[in-house]
Amino acid sequence: MNWRLQFLLWFVNKFQILDKVDIKNIEKERKKSQQAAELGKWVFDNKVKIKSIKDEVIKNIPIRIYNNSNASPQKVIIYFHGGGFVFYNIDSHDYVCRRLCSMNDCVVISVDYRLAPEHSFPAAHVDAYTIIEYVAKNAKKLGIDATKIIVAGDSAGGNLAACAVHYFKNNPSINIAAQVLIYPWIDGKINSTSIEEYSSGYLLTKEGILWFQQQYTPKKEDQLKPEVSPIYHKDFSNLAPAFVLTAEYDPLKTEGKQYADKIKNAGNIVLYKDYKKLVHGFFNLPKLSQESMQAYFDIQAFLKKVL
Repeated sequence: MNWRLQFLLWFVNKFQILDKVDIKNIEKERKKSQQAAELGKWVFDNKVKIKSIKDEVIKNIPIRIYNNSNASPQKVIIYFHGGGFVFYNIDSHDYVCRRLCSMNDCVVISVDYRLAPEHSFPAAHVDAYTIIEYVAKNAKKLGIDATKIIVAGDSAGGNLAACAVHYFKNNPSINIAAQVLIYPWIDGKINSTSIEEYSSGYLLTKEGILWFQQQYTPKKEDQLKPEVSPIYHKDFSNLAPAFVLTAEYDPLKTEGKQYADKIKNAGNIVLYKDYKKLVHGFFNLPKLSQESMQAYFDIQAFLKKVL
C-alpha cells in the first residue's frame, strides 16, 4: 500500500467524512460529500481540457454533454456517477468524464439522476433508462452513432449501467454496444467474503453500504429484485461486451467478480480485472497510483477492441 493511499485512508478514517449522516439535513450532508470530492480532485487528479461542455435538461433530468471532436457520428459513453444512490452528481464526476471523453474520442453524457432518500427505487433506474432512450432516439441530432452506445458507471452508477443492459437487451430499437462496470454494486444481499474482510477502514464500509441500501430500497422486498440486484437475473445471454473493474481492498470486490463470471459463463465477451492495492473510489483518484490511472488506459483498450 503506497503512502498516498495510506494518507487517504488515515484522513478518511480520522475525520469520518460520511459517517453519522443527518438524514434530516440531507442537502447539507450532500454539500459535505461534494466538498470531500472536490478535495479529492485537487489532491489526486487534474482537469483535462475539453473543447465543448454543455449542460442540458432532458425530461427533468440534468445531463452534461462532453465533446472533444468535430467528427460525426461518434460513439458515446453514457456515464452514471457513484455515491450509493444518495450522494454526488455530475460535478463530482466532472474530471472522470473529461478524461473518458479525451481518451476515447467520443461524446460523454453524464447523468444527474434523482437521489434517495427523496427518490427511492426505481427512480434512479427510470432516469437512467430515460436518458439512454433519448440518446438512442436523438442520436443524429447529438452527432452520435446509435450503434455505439456504451453505458458506464462506478459503484451505484455501475449498478445502473449493468441493469440498463438487461433492461434493453431485447429492445430492437436500442443497441447497447458495451458496458463498463467500475466496482459495481450488484448484489443487495450485502453478504460476501470481501464485504466481511474489508468491512471497515477501507473508505467504503459495510455499515455504509447497508445505510445506502436502506435509503434507496427501503422496502426489503425490493432489495433482491433483479431490477436492482442484477446478479439475480436468470438469463444472462446476449449481453453487451463487458469490462468489470474491482479493487483489491473493496467490500464490493466479490460480487463484482461473481457478476463477471456469470456474464462470461453465459457466453458473452467479458474482461475482468482486479486493481491491486486500491480501494473503492480509486477511479476518481487517478493520481493515487500508477495502477489507478491504468484503469483509464484499460478502458480505452477494451473499447477499441470491442467497438
